[in-house]
Amino acid sequence: MSAVMNRDNLVQFERWLPPEMGEPAAEPAPAEPVMQPTVRDLEALEQQAREEGYAAGHAEGMAAARDLMNSRMAKLDALLESAARPLHAMDEGVELELARLAMTVARQVLSHELRTSPDLVVEAVRQAALALPAASGNLRVRLHADDLALLRTLGVAEESWQLVADPAMQRGDCMLETERSRLDARLETRLAAVVDAVLGAEAEDLDADADEVRG
Repeated sequence: MSAVMNRDNLVQFERWLPPEMGEPAAEPAPAEPVMQPTVRDLEALEQQAREEGYAAGHAEGMAAARDLMNSRMAKLDALLESAARPLHAMDEGVELELARLAMTVARQVLSHELRTSPDLVVEAVRQAALALPAASGNLRVRLHADDLALLRTLGVAEESWQLVADPAMQRGDCMLETERSRLDARLETRLAAVVDAVLGAEAEDLDADADEVRG
């Protein structure tokens, strides 16, 4: 007959547990190595950011220049219209003197804007080029030497443009020529066109005075 088991006999006893059933737990997948950007990658990202920033800034600058030019021309129209209102109540001599004064002020205002806002020069050339027929081909642009240098520095000249420094041109002036057409976009010519629209027949004397000054 077996001996009776007591507590002293259970010192080395370990509790038996049934084995676990089912698939063994999958080991976690090794983590993908993190690729650090190379110096070349960083340089490429920096160059891309610089080019995108320049393109955005250039587009914004041209849009601002276009808006500024339109604003200045609107103010010029208002100035000349204000000068023209009292002309009918004055004699011919006073009319012309007042008109000359308005034209002189307008010329000074535009000249100052062209010196302080060079983007206006770029926009003036672009608008003049758009006024020519679409199939004009190669375009010769005559302008002041400083304006020519500005266009080249900004890199905004079209490939079909041939830029020519002309000592007869003032800052802001440009003369556009193709094989079949020619456009006078000098500052004096543009001012005369505005004066003609506002003053009508009286502007002929002013045009003659301007030709004498240029001559």
